[in-house]
Amino acid sequence: MKQPAHAGNEHEKLQQEIMDLLEERGTETFKKVQEAILEEKIECREIRQALEHFLSYRREGFLVRPTLISLSCEIVGGSLNVISDVAVPLVLMSAGMDIHDDIIDNSKTQNHRPTVLGKFNRDIALLAGDALLFKGLILWQKLTKNLDVEKFIAVTDNLSKAFFEVGDGEALELGLIGQTDVDPEQYLHVVKKKAADIELLMRIGAILGKGSQNEIEALGRYGRFLGMLWILNDDLTDMFDFNEMARRVKKGCLPLPVLYALRNSEIRDRLQEILSRKEITRKDAETILQMTIDGKGLQQAEKVMKNLASSGLKEVGKLMDPVRLTLLIQGSLVSL
Repeated sequence: MKQPAHAGNEHEKLQQEIMDLLEERGTETFKKVQEAILEEKIECREIRQALEHFLSYRREGFLVRPTLISLSCEIVGGSLNVISDVAVPLVLMSAGMDIHDDIIDNSKTQNHRPTVLGKFNRDIALLAGDALLFKGLILWQKLTKNLDVEKFIAVTDNLSKAFFEVGDGEALELGLIGQTDVDPEQYLHVVKKKAADIELLMRIGAILGKGSQNEIEALGRYGRFLGMLWILNDDLTDMFDFNEMARRVKKGCLPLPVLYALRNSEIRDRLQEILSRKEITRKDAETILQMTIDGKGLQQAEKVMKNLASSGLKEVGKLMDPVRLTLLIQGSLVSL
């Protein structure tokens, strides 16, 4: 699966364009999030250190949300004046959920750096997540000073629906942990639910920008497809990361490519035998990857992702100047 040199250069160029976009659109919000977190007089040294650590390794995640809201608002012709005010509480609440998600998934590393759970412990991670959630909720309530009642009700209604759907997806995923007989469509249903938060961001941006109902719905559907792509892109990345692959086999849900490979009767028994081992070694992880490739699991997952990308692009194709939204879709396919 080695790419030619020019493909690698295009990949790097695309990733840099996306990073520049995130910095441009998200830095102001990130600074306000830092201020909101660090202004609290927290006496417990470990909680404060945990929050500071979270800020240090999740910067890119903090930049994504305000970027999506601002792009959605801009594409429907709206003003960006209140974007940061709305994005800050959303980022804080999402961050709290991310820490809690790491606890559920027992994720102790991310991008080769320890998570709050990995660096501290479960109790500290739980309390740090609670602090972010409460801070976000408090700041969300204060939005009534900057938004008219109609907009506040509309964005709050969307927030409520999305967060409950994401939570439902997380709960359904718990039932898939350690299972080797999961229907790929069942897993994709969970992925779709978990992508509700990205749809939320796009819908909120369009609402703030006074977009038409058709624009709001189109951008929302685009967000759902983009969110699913990002989740599945993580699945592909985890396939090539020994530690993440081992964790997902023993304590998480198997990546989509492996679920597809398990449908192949020629390799199913052998693959299930490896997955059922008490401990997954590096050699085992490499074997799982190779068997997934041989069993067309990666190929099938890539087909799903390309279809999602096509659907997302179709949703925004009729909107004015969707170049940057197209860029985000393209960036989610660079590993294919």
